[in-house]
Amino acid sequence: MEENIMNKINVEFNGGESRQNPGVACDYMLAKTEVDGEEIELYAEILIDDFCKEHDLPFEGDEFDMDEVDNAIYPVLREEIVKQAAKYGIPESELHFWWD
Repeated sequence: MEENIMNKINVEFNGGESRQNPGVACDYMLAKTEVDGEEIELYAEILIDDFCKEHDLPFEGDEFDMDEVDNAIYPVLREEIVKQAAKYGIPESELHFWWD
């Protein structure tokens, strides 16, 4: 029996401009929901350049592989979103992640 994702909180995984460092590329996860009638936002981002440097991944040139970078960043962001959700009493089972 397939799990019902209609009632889950959708967690977006995307890339774009950093909120904390405008003009810098990042991957991020974002989810919006309500807890006790108050809208909350779960957000985590990783700067792509910094992540590549820290993990010895090429950031420029022919060797740069965005899929490889996304695959490495995804579980780190996912873990952060799960931690943030737990602070609001939201279990991981209520989150719907893109790649799960």
